[in-house]
Amino acid sequence: MDKLWRFKVMLLVVFLLAGTCGAQSPTPTPTPSPEKKPVIETPSMRLAAARNVLLVRTHGSTIPVEVIRTTIEGWGRFTFVTSPDKADLIIEVASSGDSGVQVSSSSRVSPQTGQEEKSTSSRRDISSTDVRMTVIDARNKRVLWSASENVKFAMKEKAKENNLVEAAERLTAKFHDRLEPR
Repeated sequence: MDKLWRFKVMLLVVFLLAGTCGAQSPTPTPTPSPEKKPVIETPSMRLAAARNVLLVRTHGSTIPVEVIRTTIEGWGRFTFVTSPDKADLIIEVASSGDSGVQVSSSSRVSPQTGQEEKSTSSRRDISSTDVRMTVIDARNKRVLWSASENVKFAMKEKAKENNLVEAAERLTAKFHDRLEPR
């Protein structure tokens, strides 16, 4: 009787297992799809993907901004836009310092003699002038690239302007090399 009882129990177990596992058409269990990890965009990736640029002068002379604008337009890589919400990149250009010679003259009446006394003074300001270019991701305001160039000292106004142009050209060449290394 022991054998019969064991046989019935085994049949019951087989029947129960067959009813839950194989009697019905099995529904496929969904395989978990691998989670997509967020892609971390490096500054190089963001610079390479950018197409629309907003150019802004933040301080100083307009000469470096115009040189940078015409040089970048010549590349044909970027389209200039007029508002930050349409831009992929914001390029800020600033120039600081204004080295040169300042001459001032003044006159006053002398308290002792009662006559007008004229005086002239000159001051040579040789503070360095820099041109700085900062490229910012318009989406998250993160700085992607930044550099500055010293402007050579000059006494004459035309020479100062030429030196500003040269510094802006060097700066734009650095940016170009960052985008498209040789």
